[in-house]
Amino acid sequence: MSLRDRLLHRPRPADTYPLRIDDDTEIRKELERVRMLGRLLQLQGEAADESAVRAAKADLAAAETAMAACYEPVVLRAMPPDAFEALIGEHKPRPDSEDKVWNLDTFPRAVLWECIESDLTEAEWDQVWREVLSNGERVELCNAAIRVNVRVPDSTLPKGWTQTPA
Repeated sequence: MSLRDRLLHRPRPADTYPLRIDDDTEIRKELERVRMLGRLLQLQGEAADESAVRAAKADLAAAETAMAACYEPVVLRAMPPDAFEALIGEHKPRPDSEDKVWNLDTFPRAVLWECIESDLTEAEWDQVWREVLSNGERVELCNAAIRVNVRVPDSTLPKGWTQTPA
């Protein structure tokens, strides 16, 4: 595939925010317990009882499934860059405030509503915002929506990772 094809057909970036729906406190404890048991069995190497290893793997899979069931993935898809810039323009910083790039009271929520891919309506998301989400969840969701739109290069990629070996 050519550079032209790759650039012209590049999908907009997306991120998935794991929104906790159910309390996961007990499941986290169980998950840690079965992971620890798995590590202990690994340390035994070939001396480990094969049926205990199979049971530990099954317990781990069950605990991971139970943990995943406590969360609902919320997909955030980046807006087209021009639309993102226009949205920033609609939410200008207020004078005599801490705002620097955009209105901190209105922009984060506006960009979130634009990015959420879901079958909920904006009115339903507004209800979730008011009645369900904690302040921390609101901040994390808005930050995730902004991050997916800013499209900062991945800083975890090592320098020179794209260079072809000589």
